[in-house]
Amino acid sequence: PLPTPRRTHTMALAVCRVRRHGRLPLLRYASILVALRSVRASSASAFDNSRAGPVKAVLFDFDGSLVQSEEVHRLSFSKVLETDALDPDTWYTKCVGKRPLMILDEWRKPDGPTAEELHEKLKADHMDRYDEVVATVGHEALLQDLRKANVRTAIVSSGTRHYISRVLANLGMDDRFELIIAGDDADVTQHKPHPQPYLLAAERMELQPGQCIAIEDSPAGITSALRAGMRVIAVRNPANCNDPILEDPGVVAVVDDFHGLDRAVIACAPAVASAGSGSQGHSTSSSSS
Repeated sequence: PLPTPRRTHTMALAVCRVRRHGRLPLLRYASILVALRSVRASSASAFDNSRAGPVKAVLFDFDGSLVQSEEVHRLSFSKVLETDALDPDTWYTKCVGKRPLMILDEWRKPDGPTAEELHEKLKADHMDRYDEVVATVGHEALLQDLRKANVRTAIVSSGTRHYISRVLANLGMDDRFELIIAGDDADVTQHKPHPQPYLLAAERMELQPGQCIAIEDSPAGITSALRAGMRVIAVRNPANCNDPILEDPGVVAVVDDFHGLDRAVIACAPAVASAGSGSQGHSTSSSSS
């Protein structure tokens, strides 16, 4: 069995002590490293379906989940970085789910501007493209259903707060979410695939992770939510369509858009399948717009 989050934290502290004082036996040190690698490799190390309670909140990732913006981002990054290397396949497989500064640092020219300098240019270019970002098909009906069912909503994103707020305002959704956790918030010290962003959202909402469902698209984001102990609804895209993470037992549905989401999965409507099927099995849907 994989280590629990508490045991993993204890083992990580032990490794730090080894690095600092060298006081742990070599065999024990090796076993700790193996365990930590297994946790990193397993997205569901903290997910326990038996602890999943009634859904109290849906936490939306932003880009690729609540809104469809990846092509807008790809074009903007390509322009600022002055590169043709970020073709759609490269963007989805190597960039989606990462923080802007990380992408800029990885793809900038070694003798060119710093990632921070490029980020300022990126923000300026993004402002000219906000109108190109569209909401995921079926978003309005889903938000209405969640509100009727008294299911709370929040956003947990690696994007900047300014960008998220501006796009929400443009789409008329700036009053639909009680909380935003953004990638540039001062108290977000770890980023997806680390579970901290989702754990912080649950803490702020005074909920247990098992009471939340995350809607995510990138493997890093799905991993983050699963490690936080949350169930996940995955929005299918080129970044995840062939990723084994979609088979994780914590991924309770895989959809192309929100019209294709069975509301029984999030308890917004009476279940039409057998009892327990919403949270135990995968609901893979396809819907045309």
